[in-house]
Amino acid sequence: MSINLIEYWGIAIALLLLAGLMIWQWSAILRILDIFSTVASGREWSSQLKTPEDLLEYIVAHAGDVSLVAYEINHSNKGIFHRADDKRPLASTMKILVLAEYARQVELGILSPNNLVNLEDIDIYYLSGTDGDAHPNAIKEFQEKAYINKENQIQLRHITYAMIRYSDNAATDYLIQCLGRDNLENLLLILQIENQDVPLPIIGQFLTWGNQEIGANTLERLQIYQAMSREQYANEVYRLTYKWRNDEDFRTKQIKYTKSAKWLNFKEQKQFTQALFCRGTARGYAQLMERIYRGELISQVATKIMREYLEWSMQLAGEQQQVDVYGVKNGSLPGVITEASYLKLKNAKNVRVFALFFENLPGAVWFEMLQNYIQQDFGYLLLGDDKFFELVRQTLCEVRSEELIVKN
Repeated sequence: MSINLIEYWGIAIALLLLAGLMIWQWSAILRILDIFSTVASGREWSSQLKTPEDLLEYIVAHAGDVSLVAYEINHSNKGIFHRADDKRPLASTMKILVLAEYARQVELGILSPNNLVNLEDIDIYYLSGTDGDAHPNAIKEFQEKAYINKENQIQLRHITYAMIRYSDNAATDYLIQCLGRDNLENLLLILQIENQDVPLPIIGQFLTWGNQEIGANTLERLQIYQAMSREQYANEVYRLTYKWRNDEDFRTKQIKYTKSAKWLNFKEQKQFTQALFCRGTARGYAQLMERIYRGELISQVATKIMREYLEWSMQLAGEQQQVDVYGVKNGSLPGVITEASYLKLKNAKNVRVFALFFENLPGAVWFEMLQNYIQQDFGYLLLGDDKFFELVRQTLCEVRSEELIVKN
């Protein structure tokens, strides 16, 4: 029996090439495996989330991980208040407070929306792969509308628009730097709101999750951060933000590190989001939206500025036909989806406000909600349909009664 050496050599070479390819693309392979693992978690629920009624079933089944507040202005006694005071990660909904401080400073003349800003000063805060391409999409719109001049400058008003319309993290971090840490911290006193965290630079928060200097994330480091006071953690976030902005070598290495297999998988990102990201309550953010609509947050001038940004969707043809007023800011991070809004349909009597915060979402459910926007359909129907509003109110009242029975 003869042995075909050429055939065996061919197989050996093919295997070596495959092994080399796997080593070369190992980080990409790990990311693919992470995606498969993520979308497998909660698949039994994700396949069912087709209607607002389906999402209500999910909320009932995961009542401890969801906060929901909704009420008609001037009639909050008939509203929905499910776990209204539980503090949860806010994701980009916290940008409402950044917008409030921007509006305050514009009113006072500290900032001007017409100020020209070098686009490089905003781009420097961008970390690819962490914002769903929000920053590139915002820049694309600005280029199409010729908002960027020949010197690669853009007006400050457009940076604020990018923060709200696209949820651009780079734009947010630039604004936070412009507004000043002390001013943002004092804002909560000015607004007289409690139980809400001060917005922190987003790039700095990501860098506490892991960076090339401290290596891969560890449970021990997470516990150290959790043991810190909020001020101590904020100091670390600002320190890392400053280093990112001013240390080009650190920035270059971090970008490479974030694209490597050493960066956090979905489960780890979800864990750090849950433990460290800025938090707030559904009641607090529903009340913020009410005060913005009424013109009672800071001043009528400041809230008018805020409404111009929050009501960006009113420029869309479909919204103009069905809606009198609609202001919204939503957000997402691994395992977290949040939204705060106010809405009045043309056939409705009054404006309703809404805040819906999810945390601990299984990967498949999180991906499904990001793709089909069922949470937005839920909120839209809840604020515009009296029958559905009452259905949700009664259902969650029953959930609360059952929780009290079990607790007692």
